Amino acid sequence: MKKRQGFLFVLILCLYISGCGRKETGSELLTETKEAVKPVEEAVPPVAEQTVEGTALHVYSGDEEAEHIVQRTVYVEEVTEQVVMTELAAALNMDETVKLKSLTFGMHGGDQVAMLDMNQAFADYLNRLGSAGESIVMGSLVNTFLDCYQCDLLMITAEGKVLKTSHEVYEEYLEMYAYTEGSYRVKEMVLSEGDIRISCPQIEGLEDENIQGKWNRIFLGTEERAMDAWDASGTYEVTYEVKTMTKDVLSILMNGSFYGEDAAHPSSFKYTYNIDLNTGESIRLADHVDVEKLAENMFAGVGYYVEESLAPYFQERLPVIYESPEALARSLEGYDYTENGNAPYGYSYISDGKVWICMEVPHALGDYVEIELDAQ
Repeated sequence: MKKRQGFLFVLILCLYISGCGRKETGSELLTETKEAVKPVEEAVPPVAEQTVEGTALHVYSGDEEAEHIVQRTVYVEEVTEQVVMTELAAALNMDETVKLKSLTFGMHGGDQVAMLDMNQAFADYLNRLGSAGESIVMGSLVNTFLDCYQCDLLMITAEGKVLKTSHEVYEEYLEMYAYTEGSYRVKEMVLSEGDIRISCPQIEGLEDENIQGKWNRIFLGTEERAMDAWDASGTYEVTYEVKTMTKDVLSILMNGSFYGEDAAHPSSFKYTYNIDLNTGESIRLADHVDVEKLAENMFAGVGYYVEESLAPYFQERLPVIYESPEALARSLEGYDYTENGNAPYGYSYISDGKVWICMEVPHALGDYVEIELDAQ
């Protein structure tokens, strides 16, 4: 009996010792994520360009309306992690109590990971922001450090533990947030009449005024025709989301809904604008995606992602809506607006470097479904 008690004691001691080497983060997922990173022992220098004005540092922050993340260049004597944090804090008007505790690096697979540990004041600061403000701050922080150190992924903690706010729990790797390098803006023009309310995008500050004028007329003309065509009783509303806003591409998703007085439920619709800001031309899905291959993949159930709750039903209904991959490919070929104004079969947009399509589906599936493609 004594031998068994001794064995149990040794076993418990071993478990205790092994447990001491596992630094808990307050989240099992975050702990496992951190443990999957192989530390980089050598120093990781910042990637910064030397200019006559000083060392160029790209700092990300919200635009004047705090709606989008923009990239700005500042010039400093040298780039260190504390200098980066100081410039970022100034751009975001952060509390002076917010501090960076440590910055370390590692490898996960073939990706270089930056691991940022902030103090509790940073978590407290985020918790005083709304969801939109939090997204701007987090996106600016992630982008600034990933850009400066040319890393692929960023992991962020507060006092070594999982960063939790009233809106998000940051347990996994973060990638670059969408941002704009351009100096132009997209402003809202509200069109309203009775129960109709439309948020119409309008571009301001684009260097090429001809392209700006062309697309502002297209935006306004499309929405005014929609207002004139709506003769039913009930509500009609359209809003927009800027999905990509760079110096080369502007991609906007329009979200609409209407609710007739006799309807049991509201109906929704979506359409998009994708603009090549160098040429002023519309970008269509078939311009940058092999639609035949995409159709084959979708019928095979690979190469795309759809909301998990819809996935089984969508895969079941797809062959019913489109009898064959060839029929689906013909439809995809006709996605997005042409210069002659012909009505498209569907729409696509670009977000975070990925292509998404908005496909019309039966009302039971929500009228339209947004599908993320593997294609870049």
